[in-house]
Amino acid sequence: MNLSDRIQDLNYNLLKLSSLVETNIKDAFSAIEEKDLDKSQIVINADSKINMMEVEIEKEVNEIIENFHPTDSDLRYLLAALKINNELERIGDYATNIARNTQFMVEHPDLELPKILAHSAETLTSMLNDVINAFILSDEAKAFEVIEMDDIIDNNNREIFILFKEKTKSNSEFLRQFIVFTNISRYVERAADHTTNIAEDIIFQINGKIVRHDVVNNSSYSIRTVYRSCTLF
Repeated sequence: MNLSDRIQDLNYNLLKLSSLVETNIKDAFSAIEEKDLDKSQIVINADSKINMMEVEIEKEVNEIIENFHPTDSDLRYLLAALKINNELERIGDYATNIARNTQFMVEHPDLELPKILAHSAETLTSMLNDVINAFILSDEAKAFEVIEMDDIIDNNNREIFILFKEKTKSNSEFLRQFIVFTNISRYVERAADHTTNIAEDIIFQINGKIVRHDVVNNSSYSIRTVYRSCTLF
């Protein structure tokens, strides 16, 4: 196969991985809301498949670079793909962490997921869906929208912490809820951060611009400089 064919295959494998990760995030929250231990176990078991796919994609990227010595936009795509691959695997880990809290919900049948946390879950799912579409379509505007959505989850995370901290002050029985729900919120916040990183990688892949720490660098990085700085081999 030529370079174009290999990149097309890589693109397909990344989309499969991203779809699985998005499904796992959705199913993790579905398991919690439905108090479904079987569904939570499916999410936990799927993490090993995500890990294996991440390793195979990394090998695939390294093989392409070694065999074809790509330059310019092809190299930029491969560097972005390598980072996106790692970010997706990390998001998969957080889906597993979220799913593990289903047992607590089962033990408290009258307890419901706080609305603000459910809103964070919906926002994260939207971010993942949008970032996948941005990747497929090379849509820079959509990638920037994903970055902006991260603020919603950051704000919700702070509000959840404050809410349950106050509840725990007035009633110590809320302590366990405080620990569980703030942990879930933190997992969502971190998954959103990794999704934001993917959006930044997509922007880099499209035009070579580095978007990080709320700063847009208007000058493109030298791809050869980035290539030399990466420890791929």
